[in-house]
Amino acid sequence: MRVYLNAATWEPDARLTTNNTGKWKMETGEFGRFAKENIELAQLVVENPGRTAITIHRPSLAISTKGKKEYFVTPRMFKLENYGSDTATAETVVRIDPYDRVTFLLDYWSVIHSQLADSQSKRINVRGSVLVAGRKRPRRSPRRLTWKIPKDDWTAYTDVRSLSPFTVMWREICRSRLGGKNPNSNETSPPVSVLGAVLFEAMRKFEERPSQEDFRSAIREVAAEWKISHLPLQISSFRMYEALDRNGENLGPWPHESVESASVNEAPPGATEVDRD
Repeated sequence: MRVYLNAATWEPDARLTTNNTGKWKMETGEFGRFAKENIELAQLVVENPGRTAITIHRPSLAISTKGKKEYFVTPRMFKLENYGSDTATAETVVRIDPYDRVTFLLDYWSVIHSQLADSQSKRINVRGSVLVAGRKRPRRSPRRLTWKIPKDDWTAYTDVRSLSPFTVMWREICRSRLGGKNPNSNETSPPVSVLGAVLFEAMRKFEERPSQEDFRSAIREVAAEWKISHLPLQISSFRMYEALDRNGENLGPWPHESVESASVNEAPPGATEVDRD
């Protein structure tokens, strides 16, 4: 059995970009311009080159620091359909037929931020890991391709200098609406693309980051104009502000009256507007 861990960036309804070298660090110039609606993920690939089917479980990240015992963390996963060989499952127990493979997409930054903050080391080491039914020891991605993430890092891209506040906040919508085994399970809720567009319009009402109370009021106002429920954004707003605080020193300008207020490698939101007449 073979295990690989690849850095990936997902733009829902557009593309999944993966660094198949297994290295963590990369440049956006290798992949082209990303939309502002993107989230960095870890692609965990498990292949079965043998002639017998196997069952794997606990897809996770094996995390270690200098002088401390290795431990395992399973972050939120994303389910992707119709992506060819990169189609991803969010199941935690999977049977793999002979000469077949399975792919998982792990929201690694949702756990790495806290691991970096709590670590006394200058970096943490990350490898992909799974357990095989009937065996005690986990199988990991190659040691030579260990992700070595420095304590102050916040992106895998070496040429990104700042992160759009919109992207930081949109990622919280993505996590809450698209993560897990049943993404978009609430059929009455607006699509993520529409929620992103409403979020962006609400942000543009302010010259700089507003108070949470003022921002929630703006969300209600814009949602009413779009004739959609404001609740999905209101519910996520607390996590959005936590994420802004966590990324404070790395944020670009607030997108007041300008769709260009983003990092240099991001494009304006590409949502399709619903009928507001």
